[in-house]
Amino acid sequence: MRKRIIVAAATCAALATSGTAMAQGRGGGPGGGMGAGPPMTPPGQMGGGGPAISDYARGTIASSQGQFGRDFAAQQRADAMVRAEQYRARAEQRKADALARAAAARAGAPMTAADAARSRDALKADMEAWREAFNISRRDWQAQRNQWLLDRTSLTPQQWALQRANWFAARDAWIAQQMSWAQARRR
Repeated sequence: MRKRIIVAAATCAALATSGTAMAQGRGGGPGGGMGAGPPMTPPGQMGGGGPAISDYARGTIASSQGQFGRDFAAQQRADAMVRAEQYRARAEQRKADALARAAAARAGAPMTAADAARSRDALKADMEAWREAFNISRRDWQAQRNQWLLDRTSLTPQQWALQRANWFAARDAWIAQQMSWAQARRR
């Protein structure tokens, strides 16, 4: 019992001492701070090196941050170019398919309701890829969708094949208009 009282009294004394030291900003551990070690001094205020060390460090950090930004921007541009090229390649392939189906429809090739559904679904996919690639606004997308994606039964299979080919012609005209507008703004 006596041993417990002595241990408890010693513990209370140690806690009181460290609490007082912490309240005075000295901390309880070596170095006077909350952790182990001396308090940190900000760069440029250390003894011996003077402001030249901090200026050098600042310049090195700023240079590396600037280089990181330039590298990041260059990577973003490269990624955008790759995505644009991938879109263009897929769109050209899909356009060639649409023009071949339209030529077959004009030549009087027999087409079924499944062909009509396939043409309409392909047109919808073409339009969605265009919307994503060019960041088309919701309002413009809805206008295009209402113009080109009519009710499934409103057109014959041959007309759906022609509708898809006509959409590619309208899309190409839209892209040409956007390019001429962008070139005019550069001048």
